[in-house]
Amino acid sequence: MFGWSDLPPIFRYGIAVLFLLISTVLWFCGWFWPWGWGIGFVLLAFAGPSDSEKKGYHD
Repeated sequence: MFGWSDLPPIFRYGIAVLFLLISTVLWFCGWFWPWGWGIGFVLLAFAGPSDSEKKGYHD
């Protein structure tokens, strides 16, 4: 099964930042989309390398 942890850390950070960026741009354009910030912050919290990645384990 393919999941969030299977993606490289830089890609996980990129997706989280993309949600935050889209929400911020929408806010400056007059739209309020708090779900984007919520999703972005949650994904950002889980975007870092896992314990096994920190120890150097690979698939």
